[in-house]
Amino acid sequence: MPRDYAKTPRPKHKASLPGWAWMLGGLFIGLFVAFLVYLDSSNPSRQKADIRGAVSKFFEQKSESVRQAVKERSAGENDGSTETERPRFDFYTILPELEIAIPEEELVQASRNPDKPTAGNINYVLQAGSFRNPKQADQLKAKLALQGIEASIQTVRIKGGETWHRVRVGPIHDIATLNRTRKRLRDIDVPSIVLKEKS
Repeated sequence: MPRDYAKTPRPKHKASLPGWAWMLGGLFIGLFVAFLVYLDSSNPSRQKADIRGAVSKFFEQKSESVRQAVKERSAGENDGSTETERPRFDFYTILPELEIAIPEEELVQASRNPDKPTAGNINYVLQAGSFRNPKQADQLKAKLALQGIEASIQTVRIKGGETWHRVRVGPIHDIATLNRTRKRLRDIDVPSIVLKEKS
């Protein structure tokens, strides 16, 4: 077959842009977008209006809640109820009526006069701690057990509805044993309160 020697048009290769040109174009687009954001955020009147609106909304909500609280309180006072509200925490909610905290002076006086007879129906109890969390009470009881001090946990619900777990050592019948036990507790950095328990 004869060969055609006519010139055929060759496909033209389009020159592509080099990589640095693409990078430069992206950089300019990014800078332009950043400039537009800067212009938008540098508008101080708009920012001040946003801040003022947020602050005024916050204070309106707070003042409304205060107004409602005042209305409720004044409505409660106008009910004619003469019963005064008792304090939430007082001595009688923490310790039962059978227990009396003993001042340090009385213990010192009693230890100086060991021959003085005490009433046979009085026992002493050392309260080593009082916790809301029962795990903390168990940890203290275990710490005392490792030192050879037998303790018990008394769970008490006070008038406010809260549950407390008391770690107690005793009953102890004489002052000398009481003082030795208190010293052992102090040596292991466990503060304690002496209670007189009437039986």
